[in-house]
Amino acid sequence: MTAGTLSRVRRPARPMSLWRLEWLRLTRTPRAIALAAVFLFIGLIEPVVTRYLRDIVGRLSHGARIPLPLPSPADGLNSYVSEVTLVGLIVVVAVAAGALTFDTRAGISTFLRTRVSSMTRLVLPRFAVTAAAAAVAYLLGTLGAWYETSVLLGSLPVGGVLAGIGCGAVYMMFAVAVTALAASLARSAIGTVGTALAILIVIPIAGSIHAIANWLPSALVNAPVELVGSEHLAHFIPSLAVTAAASAAAVWFAVFRLARREA
Repeated sequence: MTAGTLSRVRRPARPMSLWRLEWLRLTRTPRAIALAAVFLFIGLIEPVVTRYLRDIVGRLSHGARIPLPLPSPADGLNSYVSEVTLVGLIVVVAVAAGALTFDTRAGISTFLRTRVSSMTRLVLPRFAVTAAAAAVAYLLGTLGAWYETSVLLGSLPVGGVLAGIGCGAVYMMFAVAVTALAASLARSAIGTVGTALAILIVIPIAGSIHAIANWLPSALVNAPVELVGSEHLAHFIPSLAVTAAASAAAVWFAVFRLARREA
């Protein structure tokens, strides 16, 4: 046996904490790749579609004139935000549901519940790692959209884009927190996804009430587009504060409910 082999044999194994376990579960499965790939693909393709939309419509209209305005740089970013709010958000909720619905299998649920001192230690790593992954995916997608928009449509203000990335990342964290809440209300992964998406759909509807629109988390959805226009980050401080508080409350309620649920 060589010295290198002996050193590998004698090296103690790294302790498997719940944080490290969740990180490995995310990175050694298709979950992380799926998140990054979906957001980055949308970020790279949407400004291209926006840039050539007039040509595409012209070819499909068979000579009929359909007047379309020339796209602006803000339009390129807006197309990304609109698409990622639909497709990307569904992927985020699905990935979060996979992490937080550990009660779907009785054996795994019993195994996990009997090896942690509190439900907080079980839920918090799953929420935090998934929320961080969703925020990084949103960052990658926005950087892709920013690059394509700059190349095809024109430059965007750096400060506005960076502030928009922050707002979008906070909203993705909120979406994961809502999924944690849904996991404490539903027993299945499909039920969790459906419940979380229903909550995320209802909130923008409540935003139709003008008096509370700027305070709701849904105000952050279109913040990246508004921040490259005339709005300033201060306009979104109420929404950021409410979103952070609502996220913490949703995670706390999920821990409370899951701790009292029978495995």
